[in-house]
Amino acid sequence: MGEMCWELNPNCMALAEGDEKRPCPAYEQKIGCWELDWQPLFEKASEEQKEMMGQWMKDNCPNCPVYGKHQDEISAKISLIT
Repeated sequence: MGEMCWELNPNCMALAEGDEKRPCPAYEQKIGCWELDWQPLFEKASEEQKEMMGQWMKDNCPNCPVYGKHQDEISAKISLIT
């Protein structure tokens, strides 16, 4: 592999321990965050969750080491959600 988000990003939330660990559908499916269809997950979220997800992605994705390798794909996902 060597190209998956959790391998490229040492701060990936899916790798955290205990209370810091957050579920990540891309990690669970063993695909990159840029490959996941986030739209169905976003559509099921409450308005508050949608706002939090969108803001988190805008704040964090551009700073992730994965973003540089998959900028076009990740930017497209963010624009669908925000």
